[in-house]
Amino acid sequence: MKKIQLIVFALLLSVGGALAQTAYNPFTQNIHFEPEPTVIGFSCGDTPDVVFTMGLTTADNATQWQTNPLTITICVSGFTMEGPASTVVSGAYASNFDWEYDSFAPNCLVGVQKQTLIGTGPDPLFPDPLSSGEIRVKLKVPETSPISTVLAVNVNLQVPGYMNQFNSQSDDNEATQTQTFCSLKISGHVYNDTTNDATTQDNMVNGPVIYNPKDTQLFAHLMSPSGVVLAIVPIGQDGYYEFLNVPPSSGSTPINYSVVLSINQGTVGGQAPVIELPSTWIHTGEDCCDRIGDDGVSDGTIEVPVTNFSRQNVDFGIWTPTPTGPLPTTYKDFYVSAFNCQGVLSWTTTMEQNTSHVEIYRKDMKGGVFNKIGVVLAAGNSSTPKTYSYVDKEVQSQEELYEYQLRFVDIDQKWSLSEIAV
Repeated sequence: MKKIQLIVFALLLSVGGALAQTAYNPFTQNIHFEPEPTVIGFSCGDTPDVVFTMGLTTADNATQWQTNPLTITICVSGFTMEGPASTVVSGAYASNFDWEYDSFAPNCLVGVQKQTLIGTGPDPLFPDPLSSGEIRVKLKVPETSPISTVLAVNVNLQVPGYMNQFNSQSDDNEATQTQTFCSLKISGHVYNDTTNDATTQDNMVNGPVIYNPKDTQLFAHLMSPSGVVLAIVPIGQDGYYEFLNVPPSSGSTPINYSVVLSINQGTVGGQAPVIELPSTWIHTGEDCCDRIGDDGVSDGTIEVPVTNFSRQNVDFGIWTPTPTGPLPTTYKDFYVSAFNCQGVLSWTTTMEQNTSHVEIYRKDMKGGVFNKIGVVLAAGNSSTPKTYSYVDKEVQSQEELYEYQLRFVDIDQKWSLSEIAV
């Protein structure tokens, strides 16, 4: 009987020893932001890190990474992660994993174990320093985040089967969150938009940035829905401007602000200034807020609807056209007259060769600039006189004077300007 008891005891020791050699308990803990948010959260544009500790609380090394790797998933909400995964994630313990963005959830990072994870070793009072370490992820609060957006980070471990027997699942997950308290802003650029004209017609507001055409400072004016100047800023040398602390809408209906660009500086609390550019410069288009196309009316003003988030890329295009030389088109008799509160333009060409179209430009007499208001197709080729006309239906007042100018464009995109008619 004593012999049988000794054998059973020995077997229990053997089994217990085997189990002790194969115990694993991966963990995550102490998740926090660096720097910590204020009591009301992060501001738009802030770039905090989220930091947590990861490791093993058990003695043995996790060696089965080639066949049964440990996987960690880090998902964010409200934040963005910018750049390759390998540059977004850092920290001593992060080097144990290969990192990629989840192809089905781009707001998630996935780390797959790529080497042996070190256990604590035989003495729990003096654990191996490599048994745990820091993982750090770079985050950004988008500039256009709505007010009170929830900003959250969730960390989850996907533990392989061979680790599950002694794994404490409560240690596998960590989470933290805050919110935004962004003050709203409206911002954009001014471009020397040489590609949004008859030469290329890309219908985009782009090009090199500009702030002082003909060495003349440009100003952006933030206008209320009722047309009162709320704020004025000069265009910076990088072509950039921004209005800070823009009041948000109190509900889902947007406040329709507008931005006006001019060399004339208005007065806060007053009406919009005369929209004017230096002589020979024209507006080529405005865009809010997607950098795709333009608003279709090149007049130096753009409407900006605002609810509870900032608006970026409220952009302006300006340009100074330079005649490309004489064209094989000869015109005469350019006349302007008023009829039924409309402007009636007429002109005659005596000869045309490869003519594409004629663009009509208008300027009021209050110091404005020439803006394109229409296009008339040309005959193309003709050796006999051709008469054309255009009706300007947007005349504001019969008593107000306007100047008009024609721009003749051929199929090679060369062009020349007519004289100015009033």
